Amino acid sequence: MPQLYQPQGISPSGRPYTILIAEPSKFQSKQLQQILESEGYKIIGIAEDGKELLNMYKENRQVDLIIMEVCMPVIDGYALFFDLKDMSPILPKIFFISEENSPGVIKSLLENGAVDYYVKPIKREKILEKVKAAIEKVNPTFK
Repeated sequence: MPQLYQPQGISPSGRPYTILIAEPSKFQSKQLQQILESEGYKIIGIAEDGKELLNMYKENRQVDLIIMEVCMPVIDGYALFFDLKDMSPILPKIFFISEENSPGVIKSLLENGAVDYYVKPIKREKILEKVKAAIEKVNPTFK
């Protein structure tokens, strides 16, 4: 019997993986949303700044992945990452897609528990590959 195509955004149980996006550029957030929804992911919120994302996360902690930009108004992605880390004993999976490409920033975020870091521009195949890997990653435990 032929294998039916299963979009990568659908979990083995049949539930769509849920994602929050924090991206100040409406164009970029729309682009990400379209790429991810085309594979079955469910975007449960799009924030234009870090404070807005923090509020969305407080209302929905069962999110499978948070995708965020480092360069954001109000609370930037770097500070937001550490705020989220302080809020919960288990850090949500956080994947950065950013224009920020300083090795020190990237290294610090990855060493502190970010699941991945991708430097823009957004390329569909690469984003889908990295999002799938990020969701499948086991959350690191901190002592």
